[in-house]
Order: sequence, then C-alpha cells, then structure tokens
Amino acid sequence: MEFDENKEEEKYSEDDYVDIYSKRAIFWFSFFNLIFGGVLLVINLYNAGYKKAVPAVLAFVLFFSYLSYFVIMHSGVNLQQVIDAMNVTAKGGQPTPAQVTAMLSVAGLNIGFGLIGALILSQFFFKRYFPDNDYYPKPVGLPILIFIFLMVLTRIL
Repeated sequence: MEFDENKEEEKYSEDDYVDIYSKRAIFWFSFFNLIFGGVLLVINLYNAGYKKAVPAVLAFVLFFSYLSYFVIMHSGVNLQQVIDAMNVTAKGGQPTPAQVTAMLSVAGLNIGFGLIGALILSQFFFKRYFPDNDYYPKPVGLPILIFIFLMVLTRIL
C-alpha cells in the first residue's frame, strides 16, 4: 500500500488569513486606555468574521470602564487634593505629603484597573477567538498616531 503525501491538501489558503492587531498590541493599548484597546479588538473580531462577539466585548469595555471610574470616585481618596497637587506641581511647587499620597493612590488604582482590563481583553477575549498564533500581525503605527492625537486633543479641550 502506497501513501501519497501530495494527496492531502492544505486546509487553508493564503486568502483565509486575516491581518489582525496582535495580542501584545491589544494588551498595551488596553493598559493605557481600555476603550481604545477594546476598539482594536472589535476591529479584529469584525475583520475575522466574529461579528456576534462584538457586543460582548463592547459591553465588557463599557462596564469595566464605568466600574473603574466608580471605584476611584468612591475610594475615599480626596480627589481635590490630587487636583491641587497637579496645580502646585505645574507651577513648579512642591505638593504636600497628603497630596502626594492622594496622587499615588489614584495612580495605583488606575494602574491596577488598567492591568486587569488589559489582561481580560488580551488573555480571555483575544485567546477565545484567536487561540492559535497563526495570524498575520497588523502594523500598529496608525493606531499609535491616532492614540497620541486623541490624547493630545483631550488634554487641549
């Protein structure tokens, strides 16, 4: 009995692969801004044909963003001290220890929520729909420029 190795054809052709943003890109964009990272993941899902998963990702992103905002607002940290510390620092002054503590508390909460949200998007949602690493990563130059533009624009307004 002979075995023909050429008989088995490839399951997928070059046309079956879709360029998507990598898991690393989703993680880092989500760490700095969960909504922006969620939008990149939604673009991935839409381009790969998982259109029914888009509402779940958007719901998570909006819920988690609201949850982090709610926790920070009700954490007991005096946010007026944070604002005062930023104003004092912007004028070249030295913030008080209480102001520094408030700033560090808010920064710690932001970093914590950013890390948790980024891990959920990249390790749960991304792995769920793209379990294999057999995709072509899309370049992130344009999203980085858009992200910087939006961050600068929000600081101006």
